Amino acid sequence: MEYIVDQFIRRHKLITPHATVVVGVSGGPDSMALLDYLNKAKQSWDIKIVACSIDHMLRGDDSRKDLEYVASFCSQKDILFEGKSVNVPLFKEEHHMSTEAAARHCRYKVFGNVMKKYNASMLALAHHGDDQIETMLMRQVRGSFGAARAGMPVSRPFMGGKVIRPFLIVTKKEIEEYCFKNGIEPRIDKTNESDEYTRNRFRKVILPFLKTENPLVHLRFQHDSEILYDDNNYLDQLAEEKLSDIVTNKRQEQMTISIQHFLRTPIPLQRRIIHLILNYLYHNKHIEPSLQSIHIETLLDWFRSDKPSGMQHLPDRLIAVRSYDQCTFSFSQNDAEQAGYQTALAIPGVTEVPSGKVIAKVTDDITAYGKGLNRFICPYHQVIQPLLVRSRQNGDRITPKGMSGTQKIKDIFINAKIDRRLRDEWPVVVDANGYVLWLPLLRHSDKASMDVNSTNYLVLTFIPTADFGRQA
Repeated sequence: MEYIVDQFIRRHKLITPHATVVVGVSGGPDSMALLDYLNKAKQSWDIKIVACSIDHMLRGDDSRKDLEYVASFCSQKDILFEGKSVNVPLFKEEHHMSTEAAARHCRYKVFGNVMKKYNASMLALAHHGDDQIETMLMRQVRGSFGAARAGMPVSRPFMGGKVIRPFLIVTKKEIEEYCFKNGIEPRIDKTNESDEYTRNRFRKVILPFLKTENPLVHLRFQHDSEILYDDNNYLDQLAEEKLSDIVTNKRQEQMTISIQHFLRTPIPLQRRIIHLILNYLYHNKHIEPSLQSIHIETLLDWFRSDKPSGMQHLPDRLIAVRSYDQCTFSFSQNDAEQAGYQTALAIPGVTEVPSGKVIAKVTDDITAYGKGLNRFICPYHQVIQPLLVRSRQNGDRITPKGMSGTQKIKDIFINAKIDRRLRDEWPVVVDANGYVLWLPLLRHSDKASMDVNSTNYLVLTFIPTADFGRQA
């Protein structure tokens, strides 16, 4: 086994000379074999090792005794040892996480702290070839996407260094034989036999069948894993390059894309673009998403449909709001569709609204003011004050200038193909009775007039924000 692991480490350049390697050790056969292997090989690899064991406080005295066993082994072998007990049940309850997710979070936090303490550049973990098969099959069944389907990487970045998995090339049986040959009597976690856990069911039912068909099936899966990672990294790089043409607005917890530009990209990149967008948003929200390929396929079908608007709910309260060519991803519907507002119009003065500002003046000379839908002019005495500027409301109608009858503001937005996100930001100017006087940039009401017999005029000018102006 040692020779096989040596070659695997060299092929993937997992260990560099003069490095300090933290070894995650639970006390079980896998991690004890890894610790023993690295301890014996430290001179040939020219490395320093530090064993790190964590009591997750999930199995009472058993987990505490695991830590004590590792500490005793390290004392006998003169290996630097760091041990810590972490109250995972309490952390799980406080952060509303699953046991597995809470334990992983706490475990890696301890690993990171130990790496920092010893200025270590590597964290060695004892996942093996059978673990890789189980992981890849579980994720395939669950519907994972992209790199997740490739299982566990041989190495990945962590704490300014990297996580390495030197045992992915060997099986559980080979590890147990190594322990027996080297006089290691590891601790046994009884929960590994429980059918309550999905991984255990794969281990006890699926794995034996695969090994019967091909005793070297772990090598086949590891080979496929490495190919999948290489292919996925290349496609993700291409997808990253396309993002700048597709994203029209990007914030920490919100992103808007052009659907038209998105659909022009090759289909394999479309899936990865969605995946990159979602991962970016979840990462900034510090969320481990429960994304599956079905979520990505649902969004793809939605974008390809002829529906001009709508909404999709994604895991962990992420919302996608579509309006014509735009789709906004946000964790709050209020972020994607502006919440309602209403404010009195300052006359004279400047009134700020989410989409810009309205400047009001009263004057007896309107010759300097040009015509246009960005301006509303009428005799001052004809409007019933106070005037309000607000967001649209259900049932809003306007009597357009030069037309008979009224028109729904909703229909005006639809006919003008106004982005759905902008409709709730769009200012609506009404009088004291709620009569719609003006829909800036779109419609004047029949109250708009430049009657030469009037002595005073109300002049309203709408100046949109730069972003609103470009999209409107």
